[in-house]
Amino acid sequence: MALNPQYDAIGKGFVQQYYTLFDDPAQRANLANMYNVESSFMTFEGVQLQGAVKIMEKLNSLTFQKIGRLITSVDSQPMFDGGVLINVLGRLQTDEDQPHAYFQTFVLKPIGNSFYVEHDMFRLALHDCDDDPPHPYMQTFVLKPLGDSFFVQHDIFRLGIHDVA
Repeated sequence: MALNPQYDAIGKGFVQQYYTLFDDPAQRANLANMYNVESSFMTFEGVQLQGAVKIMEKLNSLTFQKIGRLITSVDSQPMFDGGVLINVLGRLQTDEDQPHAYFQTFVLKPIGNSFYVEHDMFRLALHDCDDDPPHPYMQTFVLKPLGDSFFVQHDIFRLGIHDVA
């Protein structure tokens, strides 16, 4: 399969659709349609989950009711199987908590004329230090086998800097 030339529009459109559903507690259950029953994976704050049922159990267990979200950037790359690698940098505020930077990475896998979320990794950018911490950053690698080793097929790097007033 070839690289998808629409990768950037697919990435931005997916992010908008995903967060529209996620941010509305009444609509969040509809996210199940974006994950595969068996082959979707999620890492949520270090917790590994596999399959749509386990992923939705985690998402439905979140107790906040109100979400304020600012998406700072969406970086996408085409993948060689026709899929799309997406990195999101944003700020998130739940209920009355302090806002925090977050990073989320998605790998969309093609299925027919559509996509499903094959991989989803979410992490708040929290630092346990008293000093003035450096800017958070996220770097995502996609490794492919090469003989007895691996090579980096995709690499996305983003500093956690937000342009907010």
